[in-house]
Amino acid sequence: MMKLSFKLGLLPQLIIVFCAAFFLGDMIPPFYRSLFYTISLQIQEILTFFLPFIIFSYLFACFLGFEDNVLVFIVSLVVFMVVSNFLSMMYAYAVGVGCFSFIKGTAAEMAAHTLKPLMCVKLPKIPNDYALIAGTALGVFFFYFRNKKAQKISDYMKRASDFFLKKIFIPVVPLFIFGFMVKMATEGALHHAVKTYAPVFAAAIVAQAAYIALSFGIAARFRFADWKRYIQNSVPMAITGFSTMSSAATMPLLFDSAEKNTNHSPIVKAYVPATINIHHIGDGVVFPIVMMATLLTFGHPLPDFSTYLLFTGYYLILKFGAAAVPGGGAMVMMPILASVMGFDATMQGFILGLYMLFDPFITVTNTMCNGAAAIVFARIFKS
Repeated sequence: MMKLSFKLGLLPQLIIVFCAAFFLGDMIPPFYRSLFYTISLQIQEILTFFLPFIIFSYLFACFLGFEDNVLVFIVSLVVFMVVSNFLSMMYAYAVGVGCFSFIKGTAAEMAAHTLKPLMCVKLPKIPNDYALIAGTALGVFFFYFRNKKAQKISDYMKRASDFFLKKIFIPVVPLFIFGFMVKMATEGALHHAVKTYAPVFAAAIVAQAAYIALSFGIAARFRFADWKRYIQNSVPMAITGFSTMSSAATMPLLFDSAEKNTNHSPIVKAYVPATINIHHIGDGVVFPIVMMATLLTFGHPLPDFSTYLLFTGYYLILKFGAAAVPGGGAMVMMPILASVMGFDATMQGFILGLYMLFDPFITVTNTMCNGAAAIVFARIFKS
């Protein structure tokens, strides 16, 4: 007898979670609302406890992953990615301020009842700054002074981090987010967010499409024939990225399109694997927009430019330590959102859920813009 198996993907699960909280949140008995919220808070405590280890392991592995005989290439690549990510963040800030300025200062209408957790076991926390500094410093040190034992430890730590995120945390993400959504529904913030900001969230999709077009325009030096050819060669990887929500899954197609678009430049063979998991323009465009929308949803003002620059600085460094899993870029930013932007636990759960709903579109932008960047980088490095 043939058995049929059915597995619901992460994106459909998140959509169901949002709909259930939005339409049924008020119908859940108070005890169970508090229970779901308690579970979400406890999952967040566990994630926060392990985050320094994850940040350290990915940063350490990233630096050790570079080849030690191509220093000029590595420096050029890192500078190129930092500048590219910085420009995407500035673009996102301009889009966000432009879209949200007309509702600046609007706060959610909160219900009289505030949902409280039943309990929450607090875990010790290591400052993420320590992990950031240690991972970078040791990664750079062992990049110059190669050591087999250090490489083995790096591989082990990265595998452990991958296991925690992919096998433990990602499967419980819908439950993690549901508790925060129920809290927001109970206090009136969820309905307010959907009603007020849904049209503005659509601006993030338009902003990504515009950035993709601009990136290929720059790569083509604004010659229409080349612009059209570059995009046509990149469509297969965009479709793959949208359906898999994985930049890594698009790497073979990114190789193919980048080689076609650069006339088989040898630079592409080094560029693509080095940047596939750390050069994410889609994250740089969407994350700040969603962050600003979340701030306004909870009654906070938009960040001033100096605060946003500080946030951008942390973001540019932490991109080297982001996990290659759905929502990985947002996960490592949670402590920064708390310390720089004043995000509490509910706001962090809310933004993670929204970010992951955008994940298919973010992946498309990541892969398409990385393809355009490969053309520009190959041209610059060749010259």
